[in-house]
Amino acid sequence: MPHNAYELAIRGYALKLILGQLLLVLFVVSATYLGEDQKSARSAALGGMIFLVPQYIFTRLSFLYIGSKNLMRANTFMILGHACKFALVFMLFSVILPLPGIQHFNLFITFVIVMFSQIFSLLKPLPEQFVTAKPNVTNKPEVANKDSMQAHHSKEQLIQG
Repeated sequence: MPHNAYELAIRGYALKLILGQLLLVLFVVSATYLGEDQKSARSAALGGMIFLVPQYIFTRLSFLYIGSKNLMRANTFMILGHACKFALVFMLFSVILPLPGIQHFNLFITFVIVMFSQIFSLLKPLPEQFVTAKPNVTNKPEVANKDSMQAHHSKEQLIQG
């Protein structure tokens, strides 16, 4: 459950990025399937999923407490998200690479294409966090402004006369 509007905006931003990466994987798999055989397409799909599944888990864990008032909890879950992502990518590669019928080139090239698609997330800035506190504005003139006005009037009198 989101803690505030900023967290909801960040989650939406991250999930849109993952959806875009999923569409990229589907495009690569479709192009591979039309151009080659089913083994190549299956290898490309596995390469995309090796990146997307850990990325989704990272997103869910890392942004679980972002924007909340408990900064320590948010940082802990961000680190946990990175650790889980790294461990899951390592584990998926170690399970999938020895499988028979996997074409390593298609698996790695799809993984790398989807991984580098993260760069496009830099083109759109992250949603900004809105400040809820209102600035302290009073209608009374400040003493500093009053003194500066007197100094300004005295300068004008010296110049004129």
